[in-house]
Amino acid sequence: MKDTLDVSEKLGDVRGHIEQQQAEFETLSKQIETVAITVSLGTEAEARVLGLDWRPLYQMKLALRDGLDGLATYATSMMALVFFLPTIVLWLSTITLGGGLAWKTLRWVGRRWLGWKPASVSAEV
Repeated sequence: MKDTLDVSEKLGDVRGHIEQQQAEFETLSKQIETVAITVSLGTEAEARVLGLDWRPLYQMKLALRDGLDGLATYATSMMALVFFLPTIVLWLSTITLGGGLAWKTLRWVGRRWLGWKPASVSAEV
């Protein structure tokens, strides 16, 4: 009787392990996506005009791509500037206020302890 209970307990453990593995397999199989990759190879036709490799459409395509890339870079820079502008204004105001306060303090210390006299403004009559 004891052997039968041990065998049925071992079978239950193995059955549980198999069910667990099947659940993991089903979970992983749902996560996998199939991907199709298409590769096409071809050569570019070379047109030789007066001994030169002349491909005007290809050059136009490159110029258009570079122009669009330049426009995208410009737009990105302008957006960054617009969004960064408040920070720039805050820094400039902080530096200006700090500089003004330092100048006023220096003039006050100079007049108070160093005996500087304010520059007199002479008005012609």
